[in-house]
Amino acid sequence: MDLAIQKGKAIAVENLKKLKKGMRGDGKATLRKRLHHWSAKKFLQKLKRVAVLKGVEVIEVNPAYTSVIGILKYAPQLNIDKDIVGAYVIGRRALGFREDMPENYENLLKDKAYLEFALNRYEEREKELRELLEEETNQYKRNALESELRSVENSKKLLTNLIQSLQGEPSSCKGANGRNPE
Repeated sequence: MDLAIQKGKAIAVENLKKLKKGMRGDGKATLRKRLHHWSAKKFLQKLKRVAVLKGVEVIEVNPAYTSVIGILKYAPQLNIDKDIVGAYVIGRRALGFREDMPENYENLLKDKAYLEFALNRYEEREKELRELLEEETNQYKRNALESELRSVENSKKLLTNLIQSLQGEPSSCKGANGRNPE
């Protein structure tokens, strides 16, 4: 707050509705414990209250994809980690800048060879996770592995759908003449 007053600047924060705190059995007990004791909502309320009293503007921005955009656009150029580039994108949004997906990444998503390469990587990771899951006896670690496996399966499904959409006709339609009677 003092720095914002000294520099004559506003404070940019994410407009958070609800924070995910995790659940028992996810294999991340220490993280759950930290999040349980951390009350972001109370902190933001206090920050806003103190900012109003001291005459500092607090700007809330949509946090969607801030880390992803930061990693893709700014991390390679500025050589900084994902948390800092996420904050960088939040600051830019507060200033009114609009962030788009870099053009090269859009081209990658249209490149069939790259998509097949990515799909193979996900299939390899899925195989590794299934092997680890078979060997693991600790239930909490199994839950974490299962969670990652679900994430990999979802990503694989998305890539498969993207590859099919690049091949032409959608897979859900069987090319009916005119109307599909089903």
